[in-house]
Amino acid sequence: MSAPRVFISYSHDTPEHKSWVLTLANDLRDNGVDAIIDQLDLEPGQDLSLFMQAGILESAKVLLICSENYVKKAEAGKGGVGFERLVVTAEVVKNIDTRKFIPIIRNNKSSIEVPRFLGPRVYINFNDDASYVAKREELLRAIHGAPALTKRPVGPNPFHTSGPTPQSVGVIPPGNNAALDDQWFDREASSAIKGLAAAGYTANMELRLWPHISISKSQPELLTCVENSEIHTFGRPIGMVIPNVAAYKPKPHMDGIRAEITSGQNAMTKRSLYDYWALRSNGAFFLKQSLFEDQCTKNEIYFDTRIVRVTEALLFALNLYTGLGVAPDAQVSVRVSHHGLANRRLTSATNAYLMAPVDKISHEAECHAEIVVVLGQVKERLVEHVTQLTAPMFMLFDYSKIPEQTYTTVVRRFENGNC
Repeated sequence: MSAPRVFISYSHDTPEHKSWVLTLANDLRDNGVDAIIDQLDLEPGQDLSLFMQAGILESAKVLLICSENYVKKAEAGKGGVGFERLVVTAEVVKNIDTRKFIPIIRNNKSSIEVPRFLGPRVYINFNDDASYVAKREELLRAIHGAPALTKRPVGPNPFHTSGPTPQSVGVIPPGNNAALDDQWFDREASSAIKGLAAAGYTANMELRLWPHISISKSQPELLTCVENSEIHTFGRPIGMVIPNVAAYKPKPHMDGIRAEITSGQNAMTKRSLYDYWALRSNGAFFLKQSLFEDQCTKNEIYFDTRIVRVTEALLFALNLYTGLGVAPDAQVSVRVSHHGLANRRLTSATNAYLMAPVDKISHEAECHAEIVVVLGQVKERLVEHVTQLTAPMFMLFDYSKIPEQTYTTVVRRFENGNC
């Protein structure tokens, strides 16, 4: 994933203050942030005003080191700080609720801690050197969008008896679950799409999981849970961990762990399968993988393979969240998406399930299906849940409908380790 670009605005109060700001910039760079600061990025002969303007406008975040002297210069509109004030003010006026600008309090014991043009913005106080590490983590979490605490999704009204609520267990309309549209998922998807393209693919299956409880796990704990959750019944498992290959080994990040794997080249097609997965510290899980079908043939979708993959996804979720200590009565949001369906033919990988006719074509490129499951009921309702997550896709192939008995047979065979 690309590092967020952050511009640091400060005043050259003393050599000690300049040294402290440089240390902060280097610490940010060591922790996945592309920190821009004049001491490292401004060259002799370069236009200072253009440097400041570009730094503010082109960065995802701007840190304003609000020393007592910085605030005085900002209020008086003097020097480089005064120029930066003009640029920042213009952006704040456009969007009063912007979270781009983060005030940092340092060497400031005055009653005016933040310049008035920033308004009543929440700041991070670095005055006390003893709390530097804790404040640095707070800042890094703000930059990376990885809060220490996350909101639980709003649950059902316990006194509502006239019908199901939007968060009731079962099928929910695609896009109605805000948790599954969190920016974290979108950032992971963007990274995975680039990897898919590099491997020569566009079509893929995507899985998003979100537990409806508060979780906070360390990166080693997350890795252990993923390793113990793999199901080795069909092809490469969801959440595949390859610890002995440095390029494929899951990497720790501030907000969790990630792995990107290209493996298993087909002798005929010369194509390798692609997998990208990420597990966040709060229990959110993301997967995007190339389609097994694309290693074997062109422009086909195997309905039995899709049933198998979704079955595996649900059982993986059961293993994962049980390993993370989630209670059996907890709910988990699940979204399964398939991309690249247009002009493909629906058929089967196994002759035993061959459909007639087998030339039904999809004119739709994508399909998204969402459900909410109760963790402890996943196994007993497995066939039902798999049907809910795959039937909308099969319908796109000229109204195709897979018989209930076929669902049951394919799902049970996978459960028993026969695939």
